[in-house]
Amino acid sequence: MRSSRPLVQYASQAALGWELMETQDRLIWRDGAFIPWPDATVHVLAQSLQRGTLAFDFMSVHATPKGPAIMRLPEHTARLLETCRIMGIPIACGKDDLNRACVETVRRNPGATALKISALIPSIEVELVPQDARVSVFIAAYDSQADIIARNPGQAYTPKTLKLRVERQVRNRRKDIVPPQAKVAANYSGPAFAKWRARREGFDEILLLNESGTVAESTTSNLFAVIDGALATPGDENVLLGITRASIMELGDASGIPCAKRSLRVADLLAADEVFLTSTSKAVFPVRQIDETRIGEGTPGPITRRLADRFERIATGRDPGFAHWLTLCTNP
Repeated sequence: MRSSRPLVQYASQAALGWELMETQDRLIWRDGAFIPWPDATVHVLAQSLQRGTLAFDFMSVHATPKGPAIMRLPEHTARLLETCRIMGIPIACGKDDLNRACVETVRRNPGATALKISALIPSIEVELVPQDARVSVFIAAYDSQADIIARNPGQAYTPKTLKLRVERQVRNRRKDIVPPQAKVAANYSGPAFAKWRARREGFDEILLLNESGTVAESTTSNLFAVIDGALATPGDENVLLGITRASIMELGDASGIPCAKRSLRVADLLAADEVFLTSTSKAVFPVRQIDETRIGEGTPGPITRRLADRFERIATGRDPGFAHWLTLCTNP
């Protein structure tokens, strides 16, 4: 799988004097204790691995003048717990426990740029419904480039703008199977294979439609269109409630850019002035083409750049108006 990078690059950890760790030296939080990176394993027949019953959330970690900070930590842990509630995964950790564990995990792993929580059922099961429903929680803090991409050169894929293909075979996640608001592993299998096909056809990403044929989201990203100077994004009912999506809507409001949640057709996007995706890993990522149609001038538009620049300043601790979005992970 290839990686993508956001429109605006954050300051590198090395540039701010952080010492990057070797992967084998990284520590992962597992059920209240830290273990070495190579020991963070489950059995190949674990229930969550075999059945897709793994809830997870992903956060970004940024170098700021005051030290490393997690972007919107409380919102991410709240979403993880909501996923567990929706799916009936009996996680024992509470929000405060998870927040403290996330901060400590970043402290123990200098140079981390990413933070991932996984709540899974590790028992080996025969039945579809686990008899041993004990949930283990793993928290990993790492540098995506140094720890993963650099060790797998085939993953190095860094377009500056995206070429999307509208996916017309696989529909977006269905509420009667797994609600789109649940960030659970099983929700990503269909879109993953559809994106794989699109990559082989020369596209970077896919655009998913809902059952009525209107626009929903991308595989791991929310979508925005700029139409007549205003932002439009699909409604909450058909998408994962992205934390970056909510952040961009709030930034739009603070920046005097109107934003509406509404039904969008593919034709609306093709005629839009600008289109971009948002996610934790991609931040604000401009779209240059959908199917065979160029969007706008085929380059990042002024509103996309304005929001991306503001988001980058916030993430790196240079915008005091949104300092509350950052949870510092300096030593007490």
